[in-house]
Amino acid sequence: MTPARNGLTVWTPLPPERNGIADYSAILLGGLAAHYDCRVACDDWLGLTPAGIAVVDPALAHRGAGPRVLHQIGNNPGHGFVLHGLRGMPGVTTLHDPGLLYLHETMGAAGATIRAGMAAALPGLAAVYGRQHREHGIQTRANHLLFDLAGEVLARSRAVVVHSAYARNRLRLVHGPAATAHVAVIPHFVPPGALPDRAAARARLGLPQDGFLVLTAGFATAVKRFDWLIEALALAIGQGAALRWIHAGAERPEEYALGAAIAARPAVAARAHVTGYLDEAALDDHIAAADLLVNLRFPSGGESSGSLARAFAAGTCCMVSDTAAYAELPRDAVLHLPLTGSVGLLAEALCAMAAEPARAAAIGALGRRHAEAEMALPAVAARYRDVIEESLGRPVAPDAPREVVSTLVLEAGPRLLARDLEAVLAGRRGPCRLLLAVPDLAALADLTLDRPGLLGDLLPLAARLVSVRVEAAPRPGLLLDLDLGGAA
Repeated sequence: MTPARNGLTVWTPLPPERNGIADYSAILLGGLAAHYDCRVACDDWLGLTPAGIAVVDPALAHRGAGPRVLHQIGNNPGHGFVLHGLRGMPGVTTLHDPGLLYLHETMGAAGATIRAGMAAALPGLAAVYGRQHREHGIQTRANHLLFDLAGEVLARSRAVVVHSAYARNRLRLVHGPAATAHVAVIPHFVPPGALPDRAAARARLGLPQDGFLVLTAGFATAVKRFDWLIEALALAIGQGAALRWIHAGAERPEEYALGAAIAARPAVAARAHVTGYLDEAALDDHIAAADLLVNLRFPSGGESSGSLARAFAAGTCCMVSDTAAYAELPRDAVLHLPLTGSVGLLAEALCAMAAEPARAAAIGALGRRHAEAEMALPAVAARYRDVIEESLGRPVAPDAPREVVSTLVLEAGPRLLARDLEAVLAGRRGPCRLLLAVPDLAALADLTLDRPGLLGDLLPLAARLVSVRVEAAPRPGLLLDLDLGGAA
């Protein structure tokens, strides 16, 4: 008789959410399934998992859960429910990006809570750089770079996984050795299985078999230094380099106006294309078809890159910034671009490799060899297993005390209007707890089915929804935690 295997509950977003960590988690689950009976707590019950792995409602994840829990947390709105899960079910946390300030903002954390997290890690800097936030409610780019707000994750996790020594050392510098003694480094894995053949990928994409293709990937943001790349491409094209550039990803004009920057350089625009968001198969085709993946970061917070791992697996030559986690990659496996004189050096490299593509192919082959030795999924999953098992006896800090606020009650029925809620909230500021009361849970189910956009219709613009949960007793209903502004 085969002995029963231990269960593992994984809190994470899942595909089809447009979130690189969702893709990471879906693939990692396939590796973890070799060691555990996995299930996933996800706020999208239609999330995609490997065969045989169930998705459970985060509100019910505690039922039948054992001590083995893994949280996947990144710095974007898709991970708010994971942070809530960590508060209730401590376990191992993969911290994909230590800079969690944006996550807390999008979760509706009160200003005082955010500033307390900033000051707890770097009190001297918080006194200076937190002034604009404290006095005017303005969050600067410097704040997002300097303050990670990872203290709660470190305290509530039995172990924390990061993808580079740089990320571990950064946490240690900010939070101290004692608070980070349980941080382990596990590299980003390469996807299992072979990526597409270069010729076949180009054929599917309608690209010519010859010609040097430069690729960038993912969401277009300022830290990926498209400004450097566009200027370098213009220089290289002006010197006669025969190449084309594709950005395999979506533009985020509110962060970086990529289309406008390309249009301002007509020579580059004639050889450039932005695909928009791509599914996994299309992204793999673009990476396999490329001669060079340019993956720059400055400034870097120590984040990892799924597209870089895919390029390693495809044997595509990669160019990275010589900084942070990227500086740890073997010098023969990637091209490292210095942070000084970057534009001119990048232009020189583009000209040289476009003239002799075999040089790029040779570097790509060494990158694939490195990935096969250090980043294979079974090895990464086994290291996760070791961290999870070793963490089981480690205590965690008690959950941070929550501000106690009185609960307002509003009878919720089919005729409930926004003005009814406005009347209850009139004159209130700061944290607020509101119960939309119903006779029983059956009535609540009927109400939410009849009015699926209920909260969006009811809540005033000034009210930020921090959390919502179903209450069965002492009075049934929807319990809302709100931030009405004006506090702190």
